[in-house]
Amino acid sequence: MPRRPLFLSLLLIHSYCNSLSNNHSNPPKKPLLRRIRSALVPFTLPWYENGLPFSCTSCGKCCKVDGDVWLAPEEVDGITRHLGYDSSSSREFRNEYVRADVVPDNGNDSQAWLCLKRKEGACVFLDALGKCSIYDVRPIQCETYPFWPSLLDSRRDWEDEAVVPDGVVLREGSGDRYWTEELGGCEGILLGDRDGEDEGFKVDEVPIVHREEILSKMKAAKKHWKRFPVEEIKQSTWYL
Repeated sequence: MPRRPLFLSLLLIHSYCNSLSNNHSNPPKKPLLRRIRSALVPFTLPWYENGLPFSCTSCGKCCKVDGDVWLAPEEVDGITRHLGYDSSSSREFRNEYVRADVVPDNGNDSQAWLCLKRKEGACVFLDALGKCSIYDVRPIQCETYPFWPSLLDSRRDWEDEAVVPDGVVLREGSGDRYWTEELGGCEGILLGDRDGEDEGFKVDEVPIVHREEILSKMKAAKKHWKRFPVEEIKQSTWYL
């Protein structure tokens, strides 16, 4: 008799895992250990374990937030090459696009972190069409948004970053908001309580970003931020 509850538990877990593998509408099959953990102790898994509905709307608003974009040394190299600058014209690049730098103690300019200028209330690389002119070599800070550690700390933090597209009526008492330069926000984050019709799409058509990709981007953003050498700036005006 003492073995019966354990047997039943294992049988339920086996049945649960089989149901996941037989449901072709689910995301790619998870490793067995994670499926067992999910069945037994879901509170040990990330709150975004089943992925998050997200689709960039190419609105360009994340490029207009009142904040800093810092480039790591290797990112500077990639962007300058993309724009056609060579090593002899690095000063010209800085004069055109950079408003501040953090040079290491050894004075090696090639290892400096650079902060991009803003132009007419937006990133200096946002073009007249509202598109990123260096998209293929955009900084990690931009590439990983909105999957930053600070926005994935809890479901509440993630939902607070969601904004409604301009022109869509805010639902009374819902907490919906529009994007602002001060508070920022992302139109591509679709909350589960919106039907999507007013925004011009159906909820079931929005791609699900799976856990693996979320973690990859979050870790890249965290590593990038931790490498930045000035703690005062990280704790006051720049965080990911």
